[in-house]
Amino acid sequence: MDRRTTAAAIRRLGDEALAREPSLGTLLGRLADAVEEGRSTEATGYIGAVDARALAELLAGAHSRFWAVLEVLRNVLVFAPIAVTWFGLSIAAGAYADLLATKPDLVSQPFLLLWEQGFGGRLLFNFGTLALVDASLIGVLILLSFALHLRSELTDVSFQTSVLLKESEIRALLGQASSLGALDVSGPDAEAILAEMTAEERRIYERASERETQLFQLEGVIDRLAEAAARLERAADVLVRR
Repeated sequence: MDRRTTAAAIRRLGDEALAREPSLGTLLGRLADAVEEGRSTEATGYIGAVDARALAELLAGAHSRFWAVLEVLRNVLVFAPIAVTWFGLSIAAGAYADLLATKPDLVSQPFLLLWEQGFGGRLLFNFGTLALVDASLIGVLILLSFALHLRSELTDVSFQTSVLLKESEIRALLGQASSLGALDVSGPDAEAILAEMTAEERRIYERASERETQLFQLEGVIDRLAEAAARLERAADVLVRR
């Protein structure tokens, strides 16, 4: 009954994990089968492969795909403004060189002014457009960082509490499964094991009885020795008085 109950609880845990991480769900399902069928060695191996903390975070919702995608997007977009700026500068430098090659008298004009004018129609991606793209990317980064930080601050305490509760539940369940394997006497050799345990208990009891008898005998010998010592002491006193 304990095996079936524990296996059913592990199987429910596996079904819950299966939707988020199929490999963990499969592992827990095999652990449940091993516990139910009494394969203690196999169950011990599966128990060692389960990370209770990681499983608790998974089941508590730590790995939300939506927020995970937002975090990856934020981390990637950090480099986007730099990449866009240097790309714009590279193509602007080429267009500026072409413009000066055809119109050397424009060398006295500011580079940014010529860029804003598109270098005489040679470039559609002018300075204002580049600045707008960079500002948009930075604004998106600010919004993503604010949303992720706000979620972390609002849900951190409740989330950590739910993770700890789930982890304690998982560890208790794994400990129960492990103890069922350690105390397994339900196999085909159970009667022989119990007979050996009974015989060993009987031998221990007999040895204890023998030691107790020997102690009683030794106590009698000590009493007689004490009486003999007292008589010798009295005889010595008589000799001294004479």
